Amino acid sequence: MRENPRKKQIVEAAARAMASRGYSDASIKEIAAEAGLAAPGLVHYYFKTKEEILHEVVRESCRRYEAEFGGLSAERDAGPDAAAPPLPETGEDADAHRPEWYKLRYELFALGLRSPELAGEIAELLRVGQGGISGVLQAALPVIEAEEREALSAVLLACFDGLALQKMLRPELDLEKAYALLESMIVERFPAAE
Repeated sequence: MRENPRKKQIVEAAARAMASRGYSDASIKEIAAEAGLAAPGLVHYYFKTKEEILHEVVRESCRRYEAEFGGLSAERDAGPDAAAPPLPETGEDADAHRPEWYKLRYELFALGLRSPELAGEIAELLRVGQGGISGVLQAALPVIEAEEREALSAVLLACFDGLALQKMLRPELDLEKAYALLESMIVERFPAAE
């Protein structure tokens, strides 16, 4: 998406509305109100349909992932003496600040399962997330073979998404313990991870 501030404002508002109410229940009127627009017709100036907004929300989510992991890639590419970059924020503090991001992801996953037109874009969102984790693993654990690194990055992405979902639905879940166990399993499997 070209950096049009109003268009970006609409996409961000649509993402919030879809995360809180779901795609089906997030009307153009609600998206316009969330974006602070005086009239819903202004949304149609930038987007012909709500589905067009949805596709832009997915693309923006991919860009967000790429930006999140891009900073980690820059650290990784800093050279052999650079410290290995950490995985994206995990733990209760990170998830407490990102429930809307995860709610939107789950909504997009469900829509991708029902819509062949959207499935490819959602698959790309997952590919970008897995690729980012794989890049971090490559820097932190350079001894891992490429195939194993790809498998581990898929497992970690599933763990992060699944644990965030459980935490939203079961607030009493101790994410710190779950992440500590996950880390100890990786360290046990890959001693160089210490």
